[in-house]
Amino acid sequence: AEPIGELEESWLAAARRRDVDAMLATYAPDPYELWPGQPALSGRAAIGDFYRQLLEDYPRFQQTFVMDEVTIAESGDLAVVRGTYRFTPDETQPDEIEIGKFVAVWVFLAGDWRLQTNISNSDSPTGTDA
Repeated sequence: AEPIGELEESWLAAARRRDVDAMLATYAPDPYELWPGQPALSGRAAIGDFYRQLLEDYPRFQQTFVMDEVTIAESGDLAVVRGTYRFTPDETQPDEIEIGKFVAVWVFLAGDWRLQTNISNSDSPTGTDA
């Protein structure tokens, strides 16, 4: 659990530096991101493009994560993390935040953990039913 937490912290540090390449370094070679209100993203290139657009749209965003539970498979090559997040689009307006939860699947590849699939959903209402 500790190495995964360190990788989560390295992602957050990279996000604070606005370093997309370092943000992507925590991902497996063929990752998926399933964010609220967005089509599924497959692959580092698509995820990197999303982050670059996010940084352009929200140059002062802040993101935090709390890992509530880390379960590592008996095989030692798969882990599931459940937690919460806070996304602040503009740090100069700290009252405007999105709070949600996530489940992340990590795989142990080439001697290190890498994020394979992440699904997040907001605690905010999604609107009316279609």
